Amino acid sequence: MRLGAKVLFGVASIVYLGASVWLARLEQAGPVQSDLELAGRIPATLYLPEAATPGRFGLPDPPPRGERPPAVVLVHGFSSDRVAMSSLARRIAASGYAVLAIDVRGHGTNPNPFPDGRGRPDSLAADLAAAVDHLRVSPWVDGSKIVVMGHSMGASAALDFATRDSAIAGVVPISGGSGMTGPQTPRNVLFIWAAGDPPRLRERAAVLAGRLAGVDEPEPGHTYGDVTRGTAVRAVEVPGVDHLTILWSEPAAAEIVAWLDGVFGTQRAEAAPPLAEPRLAAFGVAIAAATVLLAGVGWVAGRLTRGLEERPARGGALGLVAIAGALLVAMPFVSIGVPASFLALEVGDVVASLLAIAGAVLLVALALRGDTGRFPPLRGVLAGAAVGFLGVYILLTPIGVVGHHMSFERGRLLPFAGMTLLLLPFFVAFEALLRRGRPATATLLGVCGRVVLLGMTFLGVQLGVVPPVVMLMLPTLALLFVLFEVFAAGCYVASGNWLVIALVESAWLAWSTAVTSPLTAG
Repeated sequence: MRLGAKVLFGVASIVYLGASVWLARLEQAGPVQSDLELAGRIPATLYLPEAATPGRFGLPDPPPRGERPPAVVLVHGFSSDRVAMSSLARRIAASGYAVLAIDVRGHGTNPNPFPDGRGRPDSLAADLAAAVDHLRVSPWVDGSKIVVMGHSMGASAALDFATRDSAIAGVVPISGGSGMTGPQTPRNVLFIWAAGDPPRLRERAAVLAGRLAGVDEPEPGHTYGDVTRGTAVRAVEVPGVDHLTILWSEPAAAEIVAWLDGVFGTQRAEAAPPLAEPRLAAFGVAIAAATVLLAGVGWVAGRLTRGLEERPARGGALGLVAIAGALLVAMPFVSIGVPASFLALEVGDVVASLLAIAGAVLLVALALRGDTGRFPPLRGVLAGAAVGFLGVYILLTPIGVVGHHMSFERGRLLPFAGMTLLLLPFFVAFEALLRRGRPATATLLGVCGRVVLLGMTFLGVQLGVVPPVVMLMLPTLALLFVLFEVFAAGCYVASGNWLVIALVESAWLAWSTAVTSPLTAG
């Protein structure tokens, strides 16, 4: 490794460690919070509107009955968890309200399977009921003042739940809301969505807002009805954010807190409550440093394996066509049935099936061409791949405290192992076809291959093969592919052993999918 690279990785290591410590200190210095388990084995985190005291563990003594804060039940979206809602939760808590964020069944650390009736608006009603019931008897909050709030899938669940519980003071559907099937009219509803949300989602939220307000097209930013009577309705579009980043948006948080102030009748001495979320800056620095270090992890993994001779770059374009063709061939099979349904991962089983079939098609084509005889031997590769994946896991797991719980839970280890094996044929074929030529050429071909994969995933959604919810995940998947290429570039420079890259990619995507996909009953 050249001196310049050593200096770069040394600096990145120092920055990463510093940012990680910074992030940990900010996590501990935020509002008082405590992890709980609600009835029905529902994991939750309770945030209280006071700053944490260094050295104190658990919740403080309950306040007197007349001084207890109003509370918010916060529900995440599909394939997300309560960790992803933590920035919004902390901002609401800093504004004077208690927040109970939950992991709904099948998500995060909740061991209960995702419900089969997920198309029903009330499929998560039992989870919300457990959270609301907990708050109504909690000595730390005013159980008579509760708002339910959710993002995406959680928005639909919160809105529908409010039609079944007339004591709910208000509802905030964030980037979502699909139905109101209960017998009650929900009280005081703020529909808020991102300018970058899919058009159909924005249109549906506007229709629901208009229905409640009694108008054809609600005027953005205008409040209809009377909050004191429970009839207030407001629709707001937040500019400059998308379906995911709205959860980190300070303007979105300000709109939400202002709505809560109205619902709960809060009078503030200052015009605006504190809404800073300093963890986001620490997270940005940590992820930037981790991205640089991923190239170093790849280089170490490559150095632990046997180097391979550089293969000619010609044929890369044909490889891109082959990958697209194999994915297209796989789609009819997946549309008939999902071979990987045994993984018990909602949506993840579809992705695994599609890539496994495409990988098998590609390997058969390579075998017919006689190319498989030139594959590097597996012996001697496993150690480098194991070190590579371990390095990726160690780097990215701690900073998941802002985005998503990333460490393995017991119930997700078997799906991870099974998915890794299913993905391996595809990524072996992917790397065999595209990782060739000089490092710059190999990286360019790899990037093009990722673009093809994203494009075919988009096509799969349009054809009805891949669930539509995957469209909301494409930006995250694109970011993940960028990190893949950074690792791959470091490994390829070190040894040219593309099989190591394929092994790590398979385990990496399987890990990301296994910890985020909802667990089903199987």
